[in-house]
Amino acid sequence: MAACEIRKNCPLRGLNTWGSGGSCLWLAAPRSSEEAVSFVRSGAASEGDVYVLGGGSNVLVQDGLLAAGVVSCSGMTAASFAGAGGFVSAWIEAGFPVKKLLALAVEKNLGGLEFLAGIPGTVGGALCGNAGAGGVSFAPLVERIETVSRNGELRVWEAGELKWSYRASPWGSAAPFLITRAFLRIPYSTKDNIIRNIRHYSSLKKGQPIGAKTAGCVFKNPPEGAAGMLLDRCGCKGLSVGGAFVSERHANFIENRGGASSSDIFALAEKCRARVRAVFGVKLEYEIKFFGAF
Repeated sequence: MAACEIRKNCPLRGLNTWGSGGSCLWLAAPRSSEEAVSFVRSGAASEGDVYVLGGGSNVLVQDGLLAAGVVSCSGMTAASFAGAGGFVSAWIEAGFPVKKLLALAVEKNLGGLEFLAGIPGTVGGALCGNAGAGGVSFAPLVERIETVSRNGELRVWEAGELKWSYRASPWGSAAPFLITRAFLRIPYSTKDNIIRNIRHYSSLKKGQPIGAKTAGCVFKNPPEGAAGMLLDRCGCKGLSVGGAFVSERHANFIENRGGASSSDIFALAEKCRARVRAVFGVKLEYEIKFFGAF
């Protein structure tokens, strides 16, 4: 097996959807789940801080030097599909793009994945954060998830061992180092139903700033209501710090309109968060993940 590619002092600006941040000490880019496991077992990721990067669609990377390593899963894109009865069983590697998975679902007449419409990133990232829309996510489709711990232990988690909750890791605070593959059981559907459902989930995102440089929703929805609504009522739309702006279309999105640093983005997010707490007494919880010190 070929060795995992490792790049020293690797810039991360081009590997996250905000297009901000500095560089890391090293970046490992395994091209398969087996290569990822081999890399971890080599001990290369056993010391110091190490972050796992999927599609980069929900992360904020610190400016300057991130004194840590990064494992990028974007090259882990193998997938296999086998029909059995009214379902398809699929082994999908963590770096497989969710956009491509939805396209395959349409092609193969597979239902249950329509909620992925408009969601960026990778399967591994979507599973780690339980990404979804309209109360629907991967959870009912997952039969098993294969992971590797930082000390190289490979483990397969059965569906009953995974505890799904809103925008949270199914392992809680005890999440494994990285997901290598997921085993999904996906039901067949009709093309008409699939297209109808995709249109429904797409309609839920009509107010979002599609095409802008964002990282998706910055904050999770609290019990008190949608985060975007609370931010909007506090007058956050249009606020800016440096090159970072709160979207005029949806207040839970921060856009990099050119040259925004990660410090700009974070300062703006904290400014909005403080407004919501001052007006409504609600402490918003971040949905994005942080690479480095903020």
